[in-house]
Amino acid sequence: MVAPGHQPLLTPPRPAEHEVLGLVARHVSRIPFPVFLAALLIAVMASRTHATAPVAAWLALTTLVLVLRWVLLRRPPAPTESARPAMRRAVVLSGLNGVAHALSLLFFPGMGDLERAVLTMLLTGLSSAAVGSTCGHPRIYPAYAVPVMVALAVAWGFTPEPAGPDARGWLGPSMGVLIMLYLAVLLSLARDNHRALTQAVDLRRREFKLNEELRQALTLAEQANAAKTRFLASASHDLRQPLHTLSLFSASLTTNELSPRGQAIVNHMNTALKALGEQLSGLLDLSRLDAGIIDSRSRTIALAPLLTQLHQACAPVAEAKGLRLVLACDDDLLAAHTDEAHLARIVRNLLDNALKYCDAGTVWIRAGWRGGRALVSIKDTGRGIPAEHHARVFEEFFQLNNPERDRSKGLGLGLSIVQRLSQLLGIELGLVSEPGVGTEVSLLLPAPQGALPTATEDATSTAAAMPSCHMLVIDDEADVRTAMEVLLTSLGCRVTVCACTDDAMRLAAADPPDIVLADLRLRGEQSGIKAIRKLRQQQPGLPALLISGDTAPDRLKEARAEGLVLLHKPVAVDTLLAAIQQALEADEDTPAA
Repeated sequence: MVAPGHQPLLTPPRPAEHEVLGLVARHVSRIPFPVFLAALLIAVMASRTHATAPVAAWLALTTLVLVLRWVLLRRPPAPTESARPAMRRAVVLSGLNGVAHALSLLFFPGMGDLERAVLTMLLTGLSSAAVGSTCGHPRIYPAYAVPVMVALAVAWGFTPEPAGPDARGWLGPSMGVLIMLYLAVLLSLARDNHRALTQAVDLRRREFKLNEELRQALTLAEQANAAKTRFLASASHDLRQPLHTLSLFSASLTTNELSPRGQAIVNHMNTALKALGEQLSGLLDLSRLDAGIIDSRSRTIALAPLLTQLHQACAPVAEAKGLRLVLACDDDLLAAHTDEAHLARIVRNLLDNALKYCDAGTVWIRAGWRGGRALVSIKDTGRGIPAEHHARVFEEFFQLNNPERDRSKGLGLGLSIVQRLSQLLGIELGLVSEPGVGTEVSLLLPAPQGALPTATEDATSTAAAMPSCHMLVIDDEADVRTAMEVLLTSLGCRVTVCACTDDAMRLAAADPPDIVLADLRLRGEQSGIKAIRKLRQQQPGLPALLISGDTAPDRLKEARAEGLVLLHKPVAVDTLLAAIQQALEADEDTPAA
């Protein structure tokens, strides 16, 4: 069987009738020449015992049918056209072709044994080949094969054998019976051939339908995910603005002398602001991972010091809940090739999750070798996770055992971040959990490459005080401008605030600033990036920082492409001051043009 070519799934497959006609059209362009040679051989054999005129007439008729088939069938109908007219033509021309070939048996009685054998082989061969060239169609194939094979059986059955000593009376009838049996076999093969073709076409049509449904579902999922990202970015931006303002005012309060009660209130407010800031930071991390702008700087690191630091950092939390936090890492040479900061974030998230959902017992940090690679696992004796939820715990916002949405347990983003960072670093993530027994999450880290770097003291230091300088703050939110002015003024800086690019250009021309702090998103079509560009045209090399509550991936990519440091609201005061000092120091280190 000649199967229809596998078309791209973006193109719907044609109906079975169109496929058959397409294949027939392909074959009528290929078979005329060999069929004409077979007819010519028959004519040569017949001309030895018959007059030239009838032989020539038969050859002309056969050739005419071949030409008609080529002219009328070589262009199949388009998928949008009805196949009936073309199918009728194919059946009629197939019948004419069969009758024309069957007429060659008029020369059969006058032929010798050799010529009869050759003619029989040619006609049975053509009938066999037609199974493929007609795709075994239940109307096209019999229209050709039945006239040819029946006429051949009749010719053998009723034509007397040539007289001679070897004449046998049973040979002709026996050949006739065998030819009819062979015809039955050919019809059966043709039926199977056509059925297989039809099934293949139906399968492709179902495949195309399923592919279309899958593509539509994927499009809807992508649209929903994009809508979710836009919603989270918008909600995050709108929440970060007032939170940033509160953080700045709270930091300003801490610079003043407060009563014990006032200090306690400020401390509680800072605790609440920190918790909300951590939740919004989780949204930011997801946006950065979705945007693909989180870099990884992998190197061979020692794991024991890192795990010890994390153990020490989380020990007070475990102690406050009455839990035991145990570190089991006996090999000081345990190492992996990975990004240390991202790995620390992964392990910290897993520890936070284990401590949140473990009410009693022990949380273990285990580390060892497995097949030349470091294996780190966090195991707890907590509530455990049902098997049907093992995959879902890594989804955003999915939480078990928190129907009241206790904010102390976060938003359900920790494990989502763990999974995405693990994919970024090539870490194999494993989960084993049983309700009532506990949970163990394992991290199979990339094998170390080369020797461990020599341990050195961290040379970084934090400035003791903010240098006195002139700062230009651009933000379209009045509350943010006021809070920034109050905080930075209390630190000894001279501060100028404005809401738009035009005001910034005017103020900077009158009193050039030492550094610009600009909100990424301003009113209308304005943005902090555009404002900084214009200010640098007026004052080349001007240090600048972007501050934004926007977490949309495209915004993050835009800021990154511009090469500007982007701080996300709410910005911790220490982080803000360190970024300002770093920007000013970088400007001092830059040689003058």
